[in-house]
Amino acid sequence: MSRSILLCSFLALSGCANDKTLHFVAGAAASKYTASKTQNALSGCAAAISAGIAKELYDSRFGGVVDAADAVATGAGCMYTLRF
Repeated sequence: MSRSILLCSFLALSGCANDKTLHFVAGAAASKYTASKTQNALSGCAAAISAGIAKELYDSRFGGVVDAADAVATGAGCMYTLRF
């Protein structure tokens, strides 16, 4: 788990991270945390998708830029915790 946090922190704090990368990292972090607490990867994905949708709803209500691709990038972060 500590390697995951380190990787997410590095990607989020690097100067070259663009907006979609930050959304992906946030989704991966939410998914990984939730999956580790519930022992259920699908719960982790649900957390990532919910976070992406909630962020876009927040943007729509408080004057931010609403971008469906941001929600998709956040939800895609759950792929980080899935094992095929």
